[in-house]
Amino acid sequence: MIVMAAQLLRTVKFHLYLKELRQRRFKDTKKMCMMLGVSKDMWRKLERGINPPPRRSLLRKFCILVNALSYEENQLYTLARRWEPHEDTNTANHILMDSRSKPEWKEALMDQNRPDYAHKYWKPLD
Repeated sequence: MIVMAAQLLRTVKFHLYLKELRQRRFKDTKKMCMMLGVSKDMWRKLERGINPPPRRSLLRKFCILVNALSYEENQLYTLARRWEPHEDTNTANHILMDSRSKPEWKEALMDQNRPDYAHKYWKPLD
């Protein structure tokens, strides 16, 4: 049982787990972001895997808001330590972009795929 849980944690990504926990309680992020004191854009990048995990105190507040169980909170912290940037980070990749797209669109997408802060709050697991 413990081995299965460990294998499952290796396949789950931090940003997807965060989004799943959020969707149980909040369909839209606007109200939740106001309660947490963060911008909606920053949270959107978190759920897309562009931004690295935020500080532990913010994740703790988030867990309280979504009524996460203690094991779910611990899993979230473990996944935060295993976080890796999404493949679209620092690129202009987007499903709607093609060779005919305007150059200013590419720059706008670069901004959306650029992290807001460095990965400084979590040390990776050994």
